[in-house]
Amino acid sequence: MRRASIFPIVFFITLIGAVSCNSESELPEDIVTTGTDEYVPNKNEVAYEEYVAALDGNESMASGNSLFYSKGEGEFAEVEFFVNEKNEMVKMIEYYTQVGQNTMTVAKKIFYFKDGKKFATKELFEEGQGDDLGFVERVSYYGDDKKPIVTKSRKAPFEQDLDYETFEVSDNYDCSMERALAILNQEGDFNTTFQGFVDQQGALYIIVGGKGPDAFTSSLVVQNLDETIAELRGDELGMIGTQLVVDFETRENQGEGFEYQILNSVSIR
Repeated sequence: MRRASIFPIVFFITLIGAVSCNSESELPEDIVTTGTDEYVPNKNEVAYEEYVAALDGNESMASGNSLFYSKGEGEFAEVEFFVNEKNEMVKMIEYYTQVGQNTMTVAKKIFYFKDGKKFATKELFEEGQGDDLGFVERVSYYGDDKKPIVTKSRKAPFEQDLDYETFEVSDNYDCSMERALAILNQEGDFNTTFQGFVDQQGALYIIVGGKGPDAFTSSLVVQNLDETIAELRGDELGMIGTQLVVDFETRENQGEGFEYQILNSVSIR
């Protein structure tokens, strides 16, 4: 799978968020839901499913990823995106930890786009307590006005058992991609402010993100001691909180099976 640079599509994904207007639209006549809980897919929904399946099965698309953010004891957030031959984003996956009372579960939201619009979403998350605790898969399809027209869901005790369950019609649910876009664009809770340097095992890491124990941060290996790095190191404490623009790439350590982030360049915003 080819890797795509994040920067050529930043304007595109920002535009997607900006045009998520609240225009009203009636349910199209060819989208039919039942008055019961039983899920009965119709011809139009099958077309949605086929488009989603085609994207999920396409292993030739270029892909890219956001910074990997973490905080606390294992909580994290990250976004992966896929683009077509026109460099248009057609799929985006937000991975995150869902924190419960005594559990921490990896959940995800998958967004599918068609003609620059949110076309479908799929969510996998944990829900319930005690004996009712289980994994939920919730799928929504969207109309031209970007509003959900059909939402279906199913639940199983374990994620691997979801395929054995049948879908039921749910209340229409609009899965927000605001947080995913913030992660990609390094904004809001995922703003890349300077938080210091760490020397570890002969490598220099720059830490970016929010300040405080409850903030998301990201660490990157510094390879080039350029002017900006020199400026930050020259007054490390005084520069804490400085807004930065980070260009990076993710590499995989084949020998030990983990990924790490390399800082390509950094500039003061």
